[in-house]
Amino acid sequence: MIRPRATLIIVFLCTLLLPALGQRTASPAFARAHRKIQWIEENGRREHPSTVPTVLTAAEWNAYLNEGGVKLPEGITAVHVSSQRGVANAEAEIDFDRLTANRTRSNPLLQLFTGKHHVTATAGVSVAAGVATVHVQSIQFDGTEIPRFALEYFAARFLRPKYGNAIGMDSTFPLRNRIDSAVAGTDRATIIQR
Repeated sequence: MIRPRATLIIVFLCTLLLPALGQRTASPAFARAHRKIQWIEENGRREHPSTVPTVLTAAEWNAYLNEGGVKLPEGITAVHVSSQRGVANAEAEIDFDRLTANRTRSNPLLQLFTGKHHVTATAGVSVAAGVATVHVQSIQFDGTEIPRFALEYFAARFLRPKYGNAIGMDSTFPLRNRIDSAVAGTDRATIIQR
């Protein structure tokens, strides 16, 4: 239902899965993230990948998200993701009119999802045996928590049809590049491939 928050968490996880969209002049943090993500992709193609962990820091993944490493959904900007053990916190500016463009607005509940809002989300994240699990715990628009039923409705109606079933309040999906496990720590993610 609330795909914006879940979307931010998934976008973070997708940085591990998607190739870079192109190189450009970028920050040192972006360059480090880009090299690490390339390594993950190359290592994942090996018959016997290295099991040496790859560590991405919050500065690196945030630079990668905001400097063009990942194509964010239309209307999502100023993404910042931080983490503690097993928990990811994300915030972004979301223009819901752009995010839901070309969708009907006949339902009055959708008036909650118009205009620009500062959105924050907290989600439990875990990766084991090559499968990622994301459980969205809370989402706030401009400091006000949105009821779960409203978020689930929004996600089912607008986000899942456009972005697929990997986006939701509770999502489980397989990882690529032979990523076996990942541990979210304090502003870092440690990725192990097998």
